[in-house]
Amino acid sequence: MSKKLLSIFAIYWRPNKDLIAVVLSWVLVVTALYTATFVVGSTVAGGMAYFGLYAVLGATLIGVGIPLYWTVVIRKRPVSDLGLTRERLGVSITLQLIFAVLQFSGAYRGLKIPTLESLLPLVALSLAIGLFEAIYWRGWVLLRLEEAFGFLPALILGSALYAAYHIGYGMPASEMVFLFFIGVMYAIAFRITKNVFMLWPVFQPMGQLVTLIKDGLSLPLLAGLGFIEVLILMWFLIWLAARYQRKHNQNVKEI
Repeated sequence: MSKKLLSIFAIYWRPNKDLIAVVLSWVLVVTALYTATFVVGSTVAGGMAYFGLYAVLGATLIGVGIPLYWTVVIRKRPVSDLGLTRERLGVSITLQLIFAVLQFSGAYRGLKIPTLESLLPLVALSLAIGLFEAIYWRGWVLLRLEEAFGFLPALILGSALYAAYHIGYGMPASEMVFLFFIGVMYAIAFRITKNVFMLWPVFQPMGQLVTLIKDGLSLPLLAGLGFIEVLILMWFLIWLAARYQRKHNQNVKEI
């Protein structure tokens, strides 16, 4: 058995200050989602407030911004440590397309595709939140936990944190058990290449899109525009982090 394969099964105890940042960021994203859902969601102005808390504050500024800031500015590490890298890009994209086809073929049965006007906002939501989840749950949480405890403990703990995050939606325990295994699936797929493009923009967003369609979620076109703006903001933060990295850490690999 190769040394690389053996490292997958290694379990160790190397906790560091990154874990504090992971725990604090998890508390913040859950709090943002819970507040959006249960505090402002039912008010008259709940729509805009929900979007601001959920998509802008929770997913973008906390979910993407904190990992980037902590990794690049505080820890002086490259953005590639969050899976944002060109390394193994071709393999990642090829595999994610294969996985996406297999996923969609299994979920397509009985799926009623909505009209284009109804579909576009859901696609925009899936792309924006899909990028947040790929960076936050896999590039940030999973890899930081793996550095501290090894891959298998990180897989279990990271997937548990991913499932527990949905407390913010008010999900019952039975659905969170299902989400735990969804988290395991995406974590294993990501870990093959440790590249965000193993999951985004097709594999993970497609899974979310199918779920949204099955749940019958309907959003106005304006909401779709909002999620596109959020997606642009996420990539702008990534660009800023990569620019800071190039300016202050010339010896690390660029995105």
